Parts: sequence; structure tokens; C-alpha cells
Amino acid sequence: MQEREALEFDILFVGAGPANLASAIHLQRLLQRQSLECSIAVIDKGRYTGAHLLSGAILDTRALEEFFPDYREKGCPIEAEVISENIWFLTGKKKFSFPFVPAAFSNEGNQLVSLSRFGAWMAEQADNEGIQLFDNTAASAPYSENGRLTGIITDNKGLDREGNPKANFEPGLLLKAKVIVIGEGSDGSLLRQLAQLFPSEQNAAPQRYGTGVKETWRIPEGGLKQGEVHHIFGYPLSPDTYGGGWIYAFSPTLISIGFVTSIGPSSPVCDPHLNMQRFKQHPLLAEILEGGSLIESGARTITSGGLDSIPPLCGPGFLVTGESAGLVNTQRQKGIHLAMKSGIVAAETLFEALLHDDFSVERLKSYEERFKSSWAYEELHAARNYRKAFDQGLYTGLLNAGLQLKFPGLSIATGIAKNRDEKTKSGAKKLQRFMLEKEGFKPDGILTFSKDQNLYRSGTMHEENQPCHLVIKPEDIAAICLKRCREEFANPCQHFCPASVYEIVTEPQPALKLNPSNCLHCKTCEIADPYGIITWTTPEGGGGPGYKLS
Repeated sequence: MQEREALEFDILFVGAGPANLASAIHLQRLLQRQSLECSIAVIDKGRYTGAHLLSGAILDTRALEEFFPDYREKGCPIEAEVISENIWFLTGKKKFSFPFVPAAFSNEGNQLVSLSRFGAWMAEQADNEGIQLFDNTAASAPYSENGRLTGIITDNKGLDREGNPKANFEPGLLLKAKVIVIGEGSDGSLLRQLAQLFPSEQNAAPQRYGTGVKETWRIPEGGLKQGEVHHIFGYPLSPDTYGGGWIYAFSPTLISIGFVTSIGPSSPVCDPHLNMQRFKQHPLLAEILEGGSLIESGARTITSGGLDSIPPLCGPGFLVTGESAGLVNTQRQKGIHLAMKSGIVAAETLFEALLHDDFSVERLKSYEERFKSSWAYEELHAARNYRKAFDQGLYTGLLNAGLQLKFPGLSIATGIAKNRDEKTKSGAKKLQRFMLEKEGFKPDGILTFSKDQNLYRSGTMHEENQPCHLVIKPEDIAAICLKRCREEFANPCQHFCPASVYEIVTEPQPALKLNPSNCLHCKTCEIADPYGIITWTTPEGGGGPGYKLS
């Protein structure tokens, strides 16, 4: 076993998103009130805190006000308060407005934020509280002793493409703690390993995902007012695909625009980046963006399974917070407040554990009990069937979702399962339609952009000479990727990845070419892979996007 330097903390947080930063800050304040000293550390794989945080984003401040009531006085970077909102349905050329915004969708009193800026500000507050923050540090593997998670192993630095040490090689550290809090975001690689290490008897429904592609634009003044919010569905998606877009006006000239496409192994033929570009080609969007310029872009996956897909929130030696636990309200299209509330509840659990010097599974399970007694759980429970309402298509979904607004929690079983032949024929038609759309798209570099052009505006950087972090067995490439997948799906990896990481080359012979330095860390590939042969592992810490406005 490789020798590693070991560092010990009382509490270790993996991931510096809103959930874990809220938790670390709240825990530190609880300890200070009791004059208790405790070593708390937060690690993050981004090259600075906020580098990998991407969202629309609308912030419901309910959780923030609970643990940080003076956030405005402390300079929290609020871009704007929501002053007006609309829901639009788009056809190919037209827009239809909903006559009113249902209360369940309303954003009255909410704030528009850049999540990367918000995360960076929260990190500053954590630092001011005396919490140790380590960026450029990826949690690559769990470390367990006696059937309990007792630490994590960080990324090795200075390995070449073949995995051999370079002159600047530094082995990863072993970071040990009494409790480790996992808040990696959507499809976390460490949590996936923990699920294998500590199998749970709790059978949550499979998680659902979408890939959101976001762009931040500078536009001429006069088109939008600061604080305008528009949620949009319909074009360019077909009625059998769940998804939609948004426009948020941070100021009269700075806007967040994005589009989310549902993804999964059962429907791998998709291109979230293409959907975003076609979305902007709609006359309504094109008019808003005319004369403007793209200044930042990015992509990430979003959980949408809701309450039924929440995994166990604790295990031997660890807690799970935020979007790692799938705490997103798809009906409200937001989750930052839920993530922070989970962090607050986790902090109170950790405080009790430290107070009693008891870190047993029984003690940590009180986290789940606390969360189930919170308003966050109540909110998720009320919206628990919203995403499922759209399983039979857009129009059935709108009917079901409308009934759920009248009767919260209502679940309506609709539709008849298709037989295999019908699914095969449907899949073939969908692939044919998709390829025609793909071939007909030509980015103009003004309104629409290629994946490479968007990637350039994401600030993505990686050490080029390092092992490929996208792991596919050679035998799977030969038997599945270049044969079965090519015949059944025309190699969808080259389409669903928003950063052109996957490329099929034909000369001198068919092969899969990987471009790992392009990776946005969005995890679309691992989720949409129809055969489960792609494993996303952590590259060297510090790699990936460098968001500043997203």
C-alpha cells in the first residue's frame, strides 16, 4: 500500500457547494456558542471555490435567513430581486403565455444570484469563521476501517498519461475525520463508491437527471428589466422529451439563459448543447439576444427524481447533503435553499454528536429524522409526483401537473406500456429525426455556437499529461462501443457530451478517441451511457471549468 501523509480533522466536508458551506458555517457558530473547539475542513476539486458551481439561479432565501440573517449586511452578492415572472410555451415560431403563474411556481420575494459568485462569498464567510478550506483537492477514494468510513484519499498529482510518476509527483493525502459530510453535487463519484462499499437496504427509486446548458449574455439595454424571470417549455423539444428553458435578467444588460434536457440510459440519443442553440434560434429568444454577446457558458447535470429518489442520508461515518442527496424541487425549479437546509440540519446533528462524543450510526441517523421534520421535506413531499406526471409526454404531463396543483401529491397512472417492437420502431424514428436536426444545424458564432466555442467560454483547464479520468475497459470499447452501440444508437456519446470529449474516428480504423481535457465535469456521459461502461473518476484537483458568473 502506498504511503501517504495523513491529516486528521474532527469534521471533514467533501465539496464546497451551498449545502456544505452552510453546514460548516452553522456548525462552527454552534460550537462557538458553547466555547467548544473543533477542527473543521472543507475540500473542493475546483481550482477556487465556486469554479464548478453552475445554476440559473433563483435563490429562495428561507434557509439562508435561518443561519445567516445578516447576509445582506455581509455583502452577499444578490444580483436582483424577482420583480415579474412569466411561463411561456413555445412552438416553432410562436409564444403562448400562461395567463397567470400558479402559486407553486411563483418566485415572489426570491433573489437572482450567480451561484459561482454566491459560493465564493460563502467560502469567504467560512474562512472568516476559522474553517479550513482546501481547493484543488479532489476526493478520489473512500478510506474505511472496521466497517466505517474514517477518511478519504485525495487525488495523486504529477502522474503522466500512463500513470507513471513525473518529476513533480505527489501522492494523494489521507484525510481522516470522525464524520465526513458528502456534498459533491449531482452524481458524485465518492458517493457512488460509498454505495458499493456500504450497500443499503433502503430501496430508493432510481434517480432522474437532466443536463442543463447555461450561457451568460451581455445584451443591449431596453429588452429586459432587472429582475425579470421567464420559464419556458416546448420548442425545440418533442412532446416525449422532458425539459425546458429559462431567462433571468440579472440587470438590464446581463442575463442568464439556459436549457435543460432530460437524459438517461433509456434515451441516450440527445444533444443538450444542440437543444440550447436551437432554443436561442426561436424568434422570441433571438430578438432578446440580438446585438448581445456571449460572455460565459457551462453545463452540468441536475437531479430531478424528487422525494422518492433520495438515497439514505447517512451511513457509518458519513452524512449526505444537498444535490448529492437529490434535494431539488423540480416543480419549483430550484434546490439551493433545500441544499442549505440539509446543511443546517446536518450541522445540528454533528453538533450533538460532538457534544456527546458519539459518532455512532444511531446518533447520525438523527439527521434523517431531523430532515423529515423540516419544511424542506414537507416541500419535497408536496411536489413528489410532479416529474413523474410527464412520463407519458408533455401534454399528459401538463394535465397531471395541473391536477397536482389542485390536489398536491396526486399521482395519476396513465398510458399503456409499449411492446419491444413499438419501442424499437419509435427509437429508430427518433434517431433519424435527431440526425436530421444535427446535420441541419450550423452555428453562426453570433447567436449560436459550436461545442468548442462554448467550451472556450467555460474557463475549462486540465493538466494535459495525466491519466484519462474517463474509464472504459478496452474490451467494452471493442465489443460494445464500436459494434453494438454503433449499430443501435450511432454512438450517442459523441452527441450527448456537451464538450466533445468523445469522438469516433474512422482512420486508419474505427476507434474511440477521448479528449478528457475538454471535460466540464458535468457527468452527462456516465448518466446517459446506455450500457453503463463509462466510469467518471476524479482528475487532478484544480481541473475542470472556471465559472465566475454562472
